[in-house]
Order: sequence, then C-alpha cells, then structure tokens
Amino acid sequence: MSPRFRQTLLLFVLLIIVTGCTNTSVNNSTNNAPEVTKVTMRLQWLPQFQFAGYLVADARGYYRDAGLEVTILPGGPDAVPLPLVATGADTFGSTGADTVLISREQGIEVVALATWFQASPVAFMVHRDSGIRSPQDFVGRRVGMFYGDNVETEYRALLAATGVDPTSVIEIPGDYSLAPFLERRADVWPVYATDQPYTARAAGADIDLIVARDYGVELMGDVLFTTAAFARQNPNTVRAFVQATLRGWQDALNDPAAAIEIILARSPDFDRDHLEFEAVETIKLMRYGIGQRCVGASDRNVWAKESQLLQSLGVLKTAIDPETVLHTEAVDDYYRTLGIECR
Repeated sequence: MSPRFRQTLLLFVLLIIVTGCTNTSVNNSTNNAPEVTKVTMRLQWLPQFQFAGYLVADARGYYRDAGLEVTILPGGPDAVPLPLVATGADTFGSTGADTVLISREQGIEVVALATWFQASPVAFMVHRDSGIRSPQDFVGRRVGMFYGDNVETEYRALLAATGVDPTSVIEIPGDYSLAPFLERRADVWPVYATDQPYTARAAGADIDLIVARDYGVELMGDVLFTTAAFARQNPNTVRAFVQATLRGWQDALNDPAAAIEIILARSPDFDRDHLEFEAVETIKLMRYGIGQRCVGASDRNVWAKESQLLQSLGVLKTAIDPETVLHTEAVDDYYRTLGIECR
C-alpha cells in the first residue's frame, strides 16, 4: 500500500463533504421502484469497450426502462472512481477487485456488486529487443508507475512473487500517453492488455507483454461497486442499475459490432479498429476461466483466494472475508429469473 494511495483515500473520506450530488427523492409508487432515480456511474477511463455494458444499457434505454436516469462519467487521473464514490460524489463506480479489498482494510466501506473481468487486464509492456523477458529483468531498468490503483497493486505483487527487490528497480512517474515508452525513456510500461498494446503497435513498436498471472499472481479486474451504505439504503436502485447493466453486457458480448457502433456514436473520434481489438481482448477477460459461471457473477472462492494472495504478498495486513465485500443479490436474482444457476 503506497503512502500516496492511503493518504488520498483517507483525505477524501475524512475531509470532503459532498452534498446535492445525488437525487435522494423516494418513489413509493411500488415496492420495487428505485428509491433514488438520478444516479451517476464513474468509469475508470474513457467510454470505450471496457465499459460497453454501461454504454449499451444507456443507449438502448435499459436504465430508463428500470426507472433510472443515469449519467455516465469518464474517469482519469483527476477523476478516480474509488474516492468519488466513497464520498458520495458519484453513486456507482468501476475499479479493480484489489482496490475494493484494500479499501475495506482501510475502513472505507465499499461493496462489489458485480465482477466483470474475471482476470486482470494489467500487463507490463516491453520492447521486444530490450532483453526483458521476465520480472527479474526489471532490475536496473526504468519502470513506469501509476500509484494508488490496481496497476500499482499488481506491480508490487508481481515483484514480491518473483523475489525482485523493489529498490533495485528505477521507478519513474507514469504518463497517460505512451510517449515515454515509445521514445525509450522507460523500459517497462504498465498497460491494460485490452487497450494500449494496439496503440503501441500502431505507432510502430515491436512489443511483448509480461503478465502477472503467468507468475502465480491471479488477480481479478474490473468490478462494479458502490458504498455499503448506499446499497443498504437503496436496494431497489442497486438492483435496477445492476440488472440493466447486465442486459447491456449480454448484448455487447453477443454482438460486439453493434456495441462498437454505439460507442462510436457517442465518441466519433475513436478508432474502429482499436475498438475491435479492445472488444476481443475484453471478452477474453470476462470469460476467463469462468466455465459455466455467469457474466458479472462473483465467485466467493476466487475473491477469497485473491484476498489471501494479497495478504501473503504483504499488500493486505489481514485477509478480507468476501462476505463483507460482496453484495451480489442483484446479479443472483437476475439469473434466477432466467432459470440459470450460476456458480
């Protein structure tokens, strides 16, 4: 846990008082009507295929049909979902499973509503001619680092799992462009395997990816989350939002091309080929190792293993019980009504 991450989260939780950001009017016309109708969804990054479920649900009126008015907001270095949701500035957010676990240990009570990426999208990109083939080759090299999120967690876990002393690596501040890597001012660059490798190759770079799960670091990726208090006080809103998003994701997985058209209509400057690459890689992670497990389902055993792994690597002081973190009723109910038994 980096000091910067801890300080950022606690600063937001302790010092920021946010009012008027959520419509808390109650609709009592039916027992199942959303308690809160106006909500926000904070993405981790730009509205690309990584978030296709939300974008499709919005475009096809699934949120509206569920009685919700949803505003989807982009994320970025100055718009990090965890602190924004934790303080009430946003209603729902997307983040890594590890961030949820770490936050709970810090006393920040957020809950995971659905697990989208069954495997982490984080990878470490290197130039093929660099001679870097494994984490042991990071020693003495310049590694780009983004502090305070799942990228840092996975990096620290990877070094610990492979016995690499962090002080032997030259960390340099990350940049949201690939210029430092493309200009070889950095030797290793953390990326989402669903996205930046396409950009690097399009710029002429010949690259390889080092993936932590190849070294026993099995982490999950994107989850949908909110605060425990919001989920407890607004169960109908949570159910409506989660189930509408599930409809969006089912559509996106069944017809990625149509989802890409929706994304391009929203963001016409995006590159179609790039989105097609991202769709293929995103779907791999959503279906990674799931067998008959349903999209969005949260396997408590997998969550427990991740918690135990993070504890063994020193990222967590104690393992977090998944029962305190997972709020999966909406996903479970969605598949139950379809007669599907998820595992």
